[in-house]
Amino acid sequence: MRNAFAIGLDVGGTRIAAGLVERKGRIVRETKLLTPKSAGPFAIVDAIVAAVTEITNGVHPSEIAGIGIGLPAQIDFTRQSVEYCVNLPLAGIDMRGLVMSRLKYPVTIDNDGHTAALGESRYGAAKGLKDFIMVTLGTGVGGGVFIGGKLHRGSRGFGGEVGHMVIAVDGPECPCGGRGHLESFAARPAIVRAARAAAETYHGSSISRLAGGDAEKITAELVIKAANDGDEAAAEVMSLVGDMLGEGLVGLVNVLNPQAIIVGGGIGESCPLVSRRAAARIAAEALAGRRDIRVLTAELGNDAGVAGAAALAFEDHDSREGIH
Repeated sequence: MRNAFAIGLDVGGTRIAAGLVERKGRIVRETKLLTPKSAGPFAIVDAIVAAVTEITNGVHPSEIAGIGIGLPAQIDFTRQSVEYCVNLPLAGIDMRGLVMSRLKYPVTIDNDGHTAALGESRYGAAKGLKDFIMVTLGTGVGGGVFIGGKLHRGSRGFGGEVGHMVIAVDGPECPCGGRGHLESFAARPAIVRAARAAAETYHGSSISRLAGGDAEKITAELVIKAANDGDEAAAEVMSLVGDMLGEGLVGLVNVLNPQAIIVGGGIGESCPLVSRRAAARIAAEALAGRRDIRVLTAELGNDAGVAGAAALAFEDHDSREGIH
């Protein structure tokens, strides 16, 4: 039986989004709630259960293929285990088992960059592409790599960590503990640090004005608004983000020769300057024959993770049932 719906969950450091999703990707019901990360892993499981219960009210269990969950974590996909997680207390926690024991549906977990890439592949900007790289810019930097029409997870499922390419030897410390990773230049915390320094140098910048003169109130979203409005200091900060993103992607373009780069996440989708600068860096530095690669903005926005997690659940269900 080709079940009509799957449940997709996008679990982030600040919020959990859940959706009841049709096979063609339409989210027919959805809910969002704050992630109770300070209360521990079992509170996060409780929140997931509450969200799923809400969106499945009145739907017969036989109509649901299963649950897919995208987590901001290193996932051993073969073992379906959480190996490492920076922003949530989930390392070593059997999230799959805990959720499945409470909800009685089959559960599949994956890295949230992978689920976003799945969503864009099935229903968004990468639909019809067989070889592409997805990069998500937000609180962290994640992504996924598609090769030959399939998500490339690597030997254990840890592949696709675009945000943890080293692009500056002995560069700034990354939240993962490494140094000089793309995430240490292109995620929200890095943008805020750079913007505070820029606001001190450019005293007439709208960064300070928008923050009411309080450096502690500067956010990445405020910087992006200022950059989009033409503020010189903010544009300089976001140009650096785009340059560093392009610098990291040049290596991947040379190695993998993808058809396109898909830029998503809250930062990537709201600041066109970032994609333009990354595309320019790739065009200038990639090897011959690769410089015409398309740099596209993701289309699904905040729905990419939910839709992709649901696609993961459909894939798992169809594999078990022998459906192609």
